Amino acid sequence: MNDARHILGIDIGGTFTDVLGVDVETGVLSAAKVPTVPGSLVDGIVSGVEELGLELGDVSRIVHGSTTCTNALIEGKQATTAFIGTRGFSDEFDIQRMVRRWATTPRAAIYDLHQVKPAPFVPRRLRREVDERTLFSGEIVEPLEVGQLEEAARALTAQGAEAIAICFLWSPVNDFHERQAKAHLANLAPNGFFSISTEVAPLVGEYERMETTAVNASLLPVLGEYLHSVDERLEERGFRGRLLLMQSHGGVSGPEQLRDLPVLTLRSGPVGGAVAASFLARKLSRPRVISCDIGGTSCDTALVLDYEVPMTDGTEVDYHPVRIPTSDIRCIGAGGGSIAGLDAGGALRVGPESAGSSPGPACYGRGGTLPTLTDANLVLGRFGGESLASAIELSAEEARRSLAGLARSLGMAIESVAEGIVRIAVANMAESIRLQTIDRGHDPREFTLIAFGGAGPLHATLLAEACSLREVVIPLSPGVFSSLGMIVADHRHYARSSYLVPLDEVDAADLDRRLAELERHAADQLRHDTGETPSRLRRSAAMRYVLQEWDLPVELPPGPFECDDLDEIRDRFHKAHHARYGFSREDRPVELVALLVTAAVPSPPVAYGATGNGRAGGGDGPRTWPVVVDAQEGAVDVVVHARARLEPGRELHGPVVVTEPTSTTYVQPGWTVSTDRIGNLVARAA
Repeated sequence: MNDARHILGIDIGGTFTDVLGVDVETGVLSAAKVPTVPGSLVDGIVSGVEELGLELGDVSRIVHGSTTCTNALIEGKQATTAFIGTRGFSDEFDIQRMVRRWATTPRAAIYDLHQVKPAPFVPRRLRREVDERTLFSGEIVEPLEVGQLEEAARALTAQGAEAIAICFLWSPVNDFHERQAKAHLANLAPNGFFSISTEVAPLVGEYERMETTAVNASLLPVLGEYLHSVDERLEERGFRGRLLLMQSHGGVSGPEQLRDLPVLTLRSGPVGGAVAASFLARKLSRPRVISCDIGGTSCDTALVLDYEVPMTDGTEVDYHPVRIPTSDIRCIGAGGGSIAGLDAGGALRVGPESAGSSPGPACYGRGGTLPTLTDANLVLGRFGGESLASAIELSAEEARRSLAGLARSLGMAIESVAEGIVRIAVANMAESIRLQTIDRGHDPREFTLIAFGGAGPLHATLLAEACSLREVVIPLSPGVFSSLGMIVADHRHYARSSYLVPLDEVDAADLDRRLAELERHAADQLRHDTGETPSRLRRSAAMRYVLQEWDLPVELPPGPFECDDLDEIRDRFHKAHHARYGFSREDRPVELVALLVTAAVPSPPVAYGATGNGRAGGGDGPRTWPVVVDAQEGAVDVVVHARARLEPGRELHGPVVVTEPTSTTYVQPGWTVSTDRIGNLVARAA
């Protein structure tokens, strides 16, 4: 038993690595924000721990959210992956879905007759087909030709394949052939890197299942090498505790469970912030909040409904669909490092390209020359005067120089260009929130915005006003708040299976038996990983109207089921459909598509507030510096407060600036801000 007294949450972003430490005895938080080291992410972790002044021997648990696998896919640095499938069914990689998209942006382009599809994830030269056939009923009508399978594996390895994905038709109904293939390929796949679809995505929808399996296989060596590096570096520095990884669905797990399923770590970085927001929402008794994490590269938003982050059954990375349980988070390329420029028509645009951490915004003084959102805010005086993060001193002169070219091209003053950059960035972020609220039938006026990340507090009231939100909460240590989500996240495992059956034909006992099997599987995984019995088991199903293309997640009541329970499941689906699309069709038959069970063990309790507020001691008294509130009126003197010296309950009227080590809060005119009883900043529209 490791009796070390600290727990660390580590969030590696595109620009900064955030480290949050919790003393399990006192609840005191300590935070560090250091530049991410491209190409050597472990260096950022080590630097952050050193910044906290901790010895790794005093740390009992490190929970880590990483963009390693996501970045590998986006940058094309995944392993060279081959595919083996049913004869006649490997062209799905080329056919893809009939969804038109621009070749360079994630926006739908349904009217683009010259639309270019993304390149197939597995090129044709690395695909092989073998004889085997299972019907939709699960009946095997043609046995697997093992000789063809082994010959294909040898040929693909000789062609340079570093990993192999196996996906046979209708394997979600009967996985016998895939299990058979796994047994034969154990010694033939390169370095043992191969995936079968029934262990990665046992769901109907062969194209998505093939893509997910191939993506998972391609990431096996990527995550394996990364974890080996992390383990080695941490062990060298005396770490003897437990390393856990954040998963896309908001739970954490040991690396042993994820080495075979690296696809589950996709989107694990953004989900930490949403989990932290749900934790704070419960503390504040705010059942409806919007989590908004604005960092150096992206703006990640999520709804929190009744203290839970909604789930979806998939995501997309670099145009490749991935069917994994995922927290419903919307990520757009809008952050402090977003680069401003002119589009083909000469109009000002911001993002999605980012200056990242190297060289970073021009004001960092690290060789960057392109204007960014951070540079614009510094020119406006809305933050500055002190270090943004470890080893970064801000240069207003470099920020102005970076904007000068745009100002000349537009025939505008530098301050006017800076204000335009901020407004455009905020408009992009506001559109993302509207798509998650108004577009889904939610009234944004009923929500509280929880804003965090290095740039979240800087834009929070501007964003809230653009979305008609009336209240904003800036949490303690907002610049590293996502790391808190990793510390408070449940230890979680899930099990799922395909179950394509019309609800009118479902046998209640059979449904209950299948769910019980999934519960046992998820609970066994959790016990193997933690040694504990799950305290929570949650059942859900993907459902849709018969002949409908897309399905919706619906939470199921606890078993055992009776016939009346099936009627309740139908009613739950109708309500979910109405909430999502604004209508339901009670006259249409409903079908189940897939079943999902989640097993969870809560994390150890973490103090937050009076005994663990994370606020730095001391700080200067109020002072003033010039801030451009409106470029037409020029700079005005605005009072600047150190957050550590604000007394609870004291109300400040905007415009006002509040500074702290990991972020800066700007409150615009027409808003007030005060500190609540546990140390959060709460801004409200006057």
